[in-house]
Amino acid sequence: MKLQIKEKLASEILKVFPEGLTRTQLMALFEKPKNEKHGHLSMPVFFLAATLKKAPPIIAKDLCEKISELGITFLDEVTSVSGFINFKFKSHFLADELEQFIKAGAIGLTKKGEAKKMVIDYGSPNVAKPMNVGHLRASVIGQALRNLAESQGYEVVGLNHLGDWGVQFGKLVWAYQNWKQDYDFENQPFKSLFNIYVRFHAEAEKNPELNEFGAAKFRELEAGDPEILEIWKLFVDMSLVEYDKIWARLGVKHDLVRGESFYSDQLDDLIDKIKEAGLLEKSEGAFVVSMDDDRPPCLIQKSDGASLYATRDLASAIYRKEVLGCDLNVYVTGVDQKLHFSQVFTVLEKMNYDWVSECSHIMFGMYRFKDSGKMSTRKGRAIFLEDILNQSVEKVKGIIQEKNPDLKNIEEVAEIVGVGAIIFNDLANDRIKDVDFEWDKILNFSGNSGPYVQYTAVRCKSIMRKSTIPVPERFPSMPQFEEAELDLVLRLLNYETTLGEAFKHSKPNYVAAYLLELCQSYNSFYNKCKVLSDDPRLTQKRLYLVDATQKVITEGLKILNIKTPEQM
Repeated sequence: MKLQIKEKLASEILKVFPEGLTRTQLMALFEKPKNEKHGHLSMPVFFLAATLKKAPPIIAKDLCEKISELGITFLDEVTSVSGFINFKFKSHFLADELEQFIKAGAIGLTKKGEAKKMVIDYGSPNVAKPMNVGHLRASVIGQALRNLAESQGYEVVGLNHLGDWGVQFGKLVWAYQNWKQDYDFENQPFKSLFNIYVRFHAEAEKNPELNEFGAAKFRELEAGDPEILEIWKLFVDMSLVEYDKIWARLGVKHDLVRGESFYSDQLDDLIDKIKEAGLLEKSEGAFVVSMDDDRPPCLIQKSDGASLYATRDLASAIYRKEVLGCDLNVYVTGVDQKLHFSQVFTVLEKMNYDWVSECSHIMFGMYRFKDSGKMSTRKGRAIFLEDILNQSVEKVKGIIQEKNPDLKNIEEVAEIVGVGAIIFNDLANDRIKDVDFEWDKILNFSGNSGPYVQYTAVRCKSIMRKSTIPVPERFPSMPQFEEAELDLVLRLLNYETTLGEAFKHSKPNYVAAYLLELCQSYNSFYNKCKVLSDDPRLTQKRLYLVDATQKVITEGLKILNIKTPEQM
């Protein structure tokens, strides 16, 4: 339910609750009723049992009677059920609230995070490797979380923590210097780069000595050898050109590229600080920090002096706080990095950085494909993101040509719907769970899918184009809502709360689930309530609901980084 409604109700009923409770505390108790027939908003009173020394059902009944005696003008009914107080609002009040909600322009946005900054690291691929479906999850979950943070008023810095440093780049330099003449780097630079990457690892399985050559090259790179640095920069530039193409299709944007290499000149000072804190220990020639529990130690520096992934993440966390000034520092990566980030955060805690509590690892599960086997980029057996997007667009194009062959701009619509279908399928799942990739589910225009949500918004636009009566600026005043109308109004008014909860729990799937529920409510309304009727006032009222639905769906899809076509 809309924040302003909760504020108004909490302000009115506060006086009947025990002293010491605040309006904010009451507002936090409001929730959606488990049975929607009981009311529009619900409040549990179990927390008062110890204070009032009464059973929750009795407390709820007593408070319900006191609230009824207040004569609150916008309440239609107050009832108690098993320790809950349920509130029903008057139709004209809900209509006014919906009108204010839609007129606000920035639909569903709040200022809860105003004057706070969030740095979020998402989508960050490794140089020389085409993005695979794992990068899809990191990119679209990260961008959706960024959008949610902005909806709550946060200043957000999207960070591309590009994987552009480490011994693998020494291996790549060696491969380039020895094999570049075998590939078409002039016309197919990125493809050639990936091919020598795969070739190196295939050859190294037969001749492990190649790994030593690669390690030596990386030591030269870390030492600043000009020729090797130039080759490395070439690799980074080739890769970013390809990554930017994919991100443009997904609508993913980064504000800063701060690859692992960015922190290379900060690592000596960092290691000195860890040593000064008495944390650095030697283990089999390498330097580590102990975890004081069953977790393995955090590797800080290899025996040959080379830096490690964790060292660079430690430097990055300090940079994000001390230079970028973040209040929240968020890392969006797979669940397979859970141990890594727990180690990094523990080292920061041991170094007495109290802001480590502001750091969070937002984990996600993996994709599962039938008959695909285990993905391996090194062996060239990965499912590439670009291929998935292209397949989706082609499949959507085929569906459109079959169902609506006269549609203009088929190519453009197929791109919007095809890419949107892939994004929605990902974000509709709880991020922590693995995702089964099934084309029939992803492209089901009448099921729980992105195309279904997009098509509902398109149907709304179609109705408004057909109407000879314009959508009114104000919600027409009519005595009561029919059941399907009321259900739709309540769904629309729940959008703002959905955004807040999705941000609070870092769960974009809350927004996807909300959109599917809204579409179901709208389609039920459309089937039960004739929109373009002979009654002009009734038509205006229902057109207003159609327009409001289209606007909320469009804004909700934007949060998920999905476009809405004009026609499908």
